Amino acid sequence: MKTHNQQRDKIRAFFYSHTRMQYKKGEVIIRSEDEPSGVFLIEWGFVKAYTITKYGEENLMLVRGSGSVFPLIWAFTGEHRQASYEAMEETSMWRVSKSDYLDFLEKNPDVNPIILDMAIEAYRLHSERVITLSYRTARERIVSFLLVTANRFGTERDGNQIIMAPFRQTDIASSVNATRETTSRELNTLRKKGLIKNVDGKIALCNIPALEAIL
Repeated sequence: MKTHNQQRDKIRAFFYSHTRMQYKKGEVIIRSEDEPSGVFLIEWGFVKAYTITKYGEENLMLVRGSGSVFPLIWAFTGEHRQASYEAMEETSMWRVSKSDYLDFLEKNPDVNPIILDMAIEAYRLHSERVITLSYRTARERIVSFLLVTANRFGTERDGNQIIMAPFRQTDIASSVNATRETTSRELNTLRKKGLIKNVDGKIALCNIPALEAIL
């Protein structure tokens, strides 16, 4: 029986035999109004999925990093959820057609547990966002966002947990349902308290227990 690492390697090898795509920071990969051109595997970099509200504002839904496959729902059902996908930094991906992807899964049922794990992970992340939005104050929502994101994309360095995904203040604001001004003010408060800081343009969590105590 193959291990999860072997199954992941098999999926990666399949994608790597197809078309490599590279995107610059801010470049749109899938537009909400367009049918996706295929199924993507992120080799390195970060991709955000977002919708646009009726007020013309961006609503951040999900961020995906290395090893993620998207859009999964469209691949299986053909339904495109009116979300746009954009590279958050220079990003490398591999693209396969939906038909080739589904044919690969049909012929290789041993990799299905990995695909199921990806689907469950996406559901878990949406659930965590609901929990984050349930907090009463903007500060609590922002802290919850930082803790969840550090758990996904954090790298320990010199006692700090650095969030490697390049989130902008506008990304955080849209994810936690706060204005940019409020988000900026709360982040600055957390910096002054020594709970977070900037490291090479990334947000670093300096005192996770103190941040957890805010919730």
